[in-house]
Amino acid sequence: MSEQPSQVIRVTCPFCKNQFTAPIQNVVDVGQHPELKAILLQGRLNVVTCPHCGRSGMLNVPLVYHDPAKELLFVLTPNNLNLTGDVQQRLIGDLSNAVMHSLPPAQRKAYLLQPTVFLSLESMVEAILQADGITPEMLEAQRSRARLVDELFTIDDDVELAKRVAEHDAEIDYDFFSLLIMAIGSAKAAGQAGVVARLSALYDKLLELSSTGQSIKAQREALESLGEEVTREELLEKIITAHDDGVVGALVAALRPLVDYQFFKMLSERIEAADAEEAERLKQLRSTILEITRELDEETRELFEEASSLLRKILLSEDREQEVRAHLNRIDDLFMSVLEANIQSAEEAGEVEAAEDMASLRELIFNIVEEGIPAPIRFINQLLRAEYPEGTQALLQENAAQVNDELLAIMEALGQNLEDSGREELSQRLGAIRQQAVALLG
Repeated sequence: MSEQPSQVIRVTCPFCKNQFTAPIQNVVDVGQHPELKAILLQGRLNVVTCPHCGRSGMLNVPLVYHDPAKELLFVLTPNNLNLTGDVQQRLIGDLSNAVMHSLPPAQRKAYLLQPTVFLSLESMVEAILQADGITPEMLEAQRSRARLVDELFTIDDDVELAKRVAEHDAEIDYDFFSLLIMAIGSAKAAGQAGVVARLSALYDKLLELSSTGQSIKAQREALESLGEEVTREELLEKIITAHDDGVVGALVAALRPLVDYQFFKMLSERIEAADAEEAERLKQLRSTILEITRELDEETRELFEEASSLLRKILLSEDREQEVRAHLNRIDDLFMSVLEANIQSAEEAGEVEAAEDMASLRELIFNIVEEGIPAPIRFINQLLRAEYPEGTQALLQENAAQVNDELLAIMEALGQNLEDSGREELSQRLGAIRQQAVALLG
């Protein structure tokens, strides 16, 4: 992957008027650097901190946004820069050419010659979101939630906060809590410890004061009460005694494999044994569970179809690396499980060439994903994918320069983390590989 294009400019702090230099990103190519899209949309791109007064802010600078998967080329020339027509056109050409020249000739398409120009970052972000299927109505709803977060954030009096929450209880929904969590994450990324503390305190208060918050809290408590080995009987009892649809949904989603024919048979038996009023309640509960499982199964089916469609698209593309980079944000655990299933099916059917072709794609994906990972972790991942013991031993010998005390310490810590998270088999495998490394080092 190429280095992210950037430049250093001189900045005058609007607060203390001191000058300093800062790096800025003026090319956002999500085909080559997909992580930049989230940074841009979250308002974290080109945010600098004055070394003199410590105040932070976003620089209003020109930039180009390129999404090859959607064939989008957007250029931002901020209106407040007061650029003349000639200067603006030259700037648009320079930014467009920066993208054009970074691509192989085969990928230089006609849309790159006709960039869409925006005069404000807000309007460009809206266009990016609309290309992702987010409508203006959805954007306005998000802005409304953001305004409410800001309003509640400024309230220090608990009595006044409770009053405002009661007034806006219907608006404080799951999407509101998601936005609040994102705000906490953004404040953490910006190093704003005080803001993080206040937003986290607001989140905790809203769990108690709002209807949705109480439901979220009940769901969390229900999930935390589950043991490591939950039986159908235990699950049925927890669902029957739950008096919140959100809790029922969380339990069903967490333990979907247990909600099967046997589960519904047990629930039907409880209905038959109950009095008329309780039987009616349980029948409604059964209908709710059936609807939840139907929606979950439909979502799962759609996700698998999307992953399979993306896999076919990548396999048929002329430039697989470019295609993988363009869709890196969609290559998740589900995608990799679909890829593994296809490799296994090809092997079982004796389609050796197809299996090897998909295995090479798997390796390409691993290599791209690991580009930003520190070298020791990348090497450990390679060892975990290799055949044990011959393959791992050969890999250790080939990379003997990387086998040192630091690597052993990282292996030990990672193995403990895997064990603590319940992935004992992988932890034991890593432990065995570590013993090979210890022997080689000794």
